[in-house]
Amino acid sequence: MKKDSPLIIYPLLVIAMIFWSFSFIWAKQALVSYNPITIIYLRTIVASVILFLILLVTRKRIKIRLKDLPIFIILAFFEPFLYFLGETNGLTRVDASTAGIIIGTIPLFTPIVAYIFLKEKITKLNIVGIVLSVVGVAIMTFDANLNMQVSPEGLMLLGVAILATLGYTVAVKKIPEEYSVFTITLYQNIIGSLLFLPLVIIFEKDNIMQTGFVWDSILPIIELGIFASAAAFVCYTYTLRYIPIARANIFTNLIPVFTLFLSAFLLGEEINIQKIIGITVVLTGVFVAQAKKRK
Repeated sequence: MKKDSPLIIYPLLVIAMIFWSFSFIWAKQALVSYNPITIIYLRTIVASVILFLILLVTRKRIKIRLKDLPIFIILAFFEPFLYFLGETNGLTRVDASTAGIIIGTIPLFTPIVAYIFLKEKITKLNIVGIVLSVVGVAIMTFDANLNMQVSPEGLMLLGVAILATLGYTVAVKKIPEEYSVFTITLYQNIIGSLLFLPLVIIFEKDNIMQTGFVWDSILPIIELGIFASAAAFVCYTYTLRYIPIARANIFTNLIPVFTLFLSAFLLGEEINIQKIIGITVVLTGVFVAQAKKRK
């Protein structure tokens, strides 16, 4: 089977979206005991250790060339540094399902960014799929009176996460293909942990010492590191080598769908008919955007 086969690409994208959907749940659980910066720093450490061990066991390339270091730093600045600051702090102000819905608007901006920076074409089916998906997200975001039920501060912080994702997708396209997706993800987490370290020392040292070891919050952090910071990025980065970012980021509209059900099942958040209709429209948009026009 070819490396760019849809039977490989699309399942990997769905797996990445499932792990990122779980990340909202795990982050909410971790926030019970620890502050956002502590959570983010620890998950990057967990991800770095896991990825380093994988590369060591498989004997894949670990070192990178010095001339490629700047693009890796830019990559890490967008994700995990900027993205996690926006997402995790945003989760202190909105519920998990709402955060997933807001993050699901990423495809609205992706084609514009891809066209400006990567000269990727925008097809009519892409546009139709994007519009449908955004309509579905809007249905789940607004109430019957068209009032947005979202904290302005939470919305702004999650907006930072959206911008970071767009920057990341452009930066990762600039990484030389000689590096494996495991190597790329390893360095973005190592550099990310170094970027967070000063913040941890300045703002979080006393809180960590006072809180100590709380297993009910440590376990979600480990899950965040293994699945959301390592496995999901490996899957997502792999797919970006073979399909345009506009098409790949359409799948982020699955995040509010998965998060809605996960938050209801694990956190007890409500599922109503409005959200179900929105989910149906979102899924329709995802399928339309992936369709190819027949000659």
